[in-house]
Amino acid sequence: MPAIRFQILEVVRDAYPETFEGLSPSKPLGESVFSGRTPHPNEVLNLFVQQKLTSALPMAYYMATRKGPNSLMDEHLPHNASLSPKTLRSAITGLMALREAELNETHDLIFESKSSHPCSTNNCPLRTPTGPAALAAYRKVFGRIVGSSHLGTKVLQVPEFYEDRDGELQCVGPGVCSTCVERWGSGHAELRRKVWATLPDIFGLKG
Repeated sequence: MPAIRFQILEVVRDAYPETFEGLSPSKPLGESVFSGRTPHPNEVLNLFVQQKLTSALPMAYYMATRKGPNSLMDEHLPHNASLSPKTLRSAITGLMALREAELNETHDLIFESKSSHPCSTNNCPLRTPTGPAALAAYRKVFGRIVGSSHLGTKVLQVPEFYEDRDGELQCVGPGVCSTCVERWGSGHAELRRKVWATLPDIFGLKG
């Protein structure tokens, strides 16, 4: 049994990494790693709390909060997906902190000065950052990064700034040049790293 438990924990720790570098979009993360019926993220969080898998708890809390308070507190959840008052309080408090950081940091990322990042095309709407075309592009990109997420969060998700339009990949912000997209991409990568480092604190897992 110890050997089996060790093998299971290896799979779990790979899907709920302890380091930011473990958040590879190319590998299964979260509850999708389990075979058979995909468990509700609350079920996984409860299991990790009971088993005291402290290294996996920050990611487990994040996965449980992604879909917002309705998912955390759905009255139709199975019994083993109902969170204890203490765990639920930590999850809701963390969700509020994540959502605030996501909105504020994304706003700063989109609207920050780009004096050191000149546009790579003459017709990029962000050459006139307060013009109507730029504002329309800002709204599109902001919505793509943040969205409503049912009032949940996707702050650790790598945003897709491009979409297929008639067989051609174009930025979701109409006309935005590749230099501006690259600036947003690198900025969001830094945001993800910054948020990841705060997960233990915002979910009350330190101290």
